[in-house]
Amino acid sequence: MSATFLPSLPFQLSFPLLFGVLLVAGMLGGEIARALRIPRMIGYAVVGFVFGPIAGAMGLGSLIDEARIFVDLALGLVLFDLGRRMDLKWMRRDWSLLATGLAESLLTFIAVFVTLEALDFRPVLAGLAAAIAMTTSPAVVLLIVHDTHSEGQVTERALNLCALNGLLASVIVTIMLGSAHYESRMSLETAVLHPLYLFAGSLFLGASMAWSARVIARAIERDREVHFSLLAGLVVAAVGLATLLKLPVILALLSFGLFARNDERGYALLNVSLAPIGRLLYIVLFVITGASLPAGALAAGFWGGLALIAARAAGKLAGVMIVAPLGGLRLQQAAGLGLALLPMSSLSLLLQHDIARLYPAFGAALSAIFLSAIIVMEVAGPLAVQFGLKLAGETIPEGEETMTGAGPRAA
Repeated sequence: MSATFLPSLPFQLSFPLLFGVLLVAGMLGGEIARALRIPRMIGYAVVGFVFGPIAGAMGLGSLIDEARIFVDLALGLVLFDLGRRMDLKWMRRDWSLLATGLAESLLTFIAVFVTLEALDFRPVLAGLAAAIAMTTSPAVVLLIVHDTHSEGQVTERALNLCALNGLLASVIVTIMLGSAHYESRMSLETAVLHPLYLFAGSLFLGASMAWSARVIARAIERDREVHFSLLAGLVVAAVGLATLLKLPVILALLSFGLFARNDERGYALLNVSLAPIGRLLYIVLFVITGASLPAGALAAGFWGGLALIAARAAGKLAGVMIVAPLGGLRLQQAAGLGLALLPMSSLSLLLQHDIARLYPAFGAALSAIFLSAIIVMEVAGPLAVQFGLKLAGETIPEGEETMTGAGPRAA
């Protein structure tokens, strides 16, 4: 008798099963990290580092690559939330906030560009890499803020600067792609029109999604659960549309969040927290990011990666320490803010992958150095943020949040 109703062998690992395995394994890794009094996302990343070689040995490498949709969704959520936190009114009111962001971004670009040119990389490659290095990992900063219940000037400045340098990096990378196209002997028309399409298209998509959110919000009940469903659905749709239209997810979702928050005509959208789905996607984001980083890259580009990390840290710390005290921050607070801007993780990796897809010479030349730097910062970045916010005196020691009445903030 043939048992056709039984599952066929060998079993095929599906996306739902992969998602569940990564989620549970990452959660356990995060709890082990918390027990060791280090940031949870280090545990998530370590689980990814371990899972990557195992998945490769089991022939699941292609499945991990195809799981990029989880990364896009998680980053889309992070970037939208970050865009909502970017306060343009504050930047207009306090010149030092915008000046700090411009200074740390510019000095980071210069420091990394000079370092990579000294390592004999062509100016276009060094410029693209320097633009990517300007970014601060928003997921790391948001999760550390959430887990340490941080509040205060330094915390809010770090979140705004994280959004600002991500926006600047996306714009500069988009502009520089024109030079990269021209260097690779593409037509002048492509070199000009492609960056213009990426930039204008992303802004238009973000503005359109924010407008759609407000129109729908006015027609439905003003209830937090209903608005939560609306925003979650539109964020997922925006990621899908950006992918469909071949637009950068980073710029499109930051624009969506920025236009959704800075609404001069009213407050149709409730300020709901996306944390309930955020934590699930963040865990998978860090696990998959760790799993997609080849261990061999650390050895291949170790010294170049360390040079990139050192140049980037020098630029960010110098920019903050020069300008932030002029805006009223104490030196200790300024140092804490500079440390909070050091993480370099999934956002940099996404930009690197996107540029390598559009401009293969970048991936071939700089992958080892960039991936090596990201691997190191997967561990060092969260520790820097945690120490920086603690140095600024804005974290609540674990165990005291219930006594002070502080609850977890939206991630």
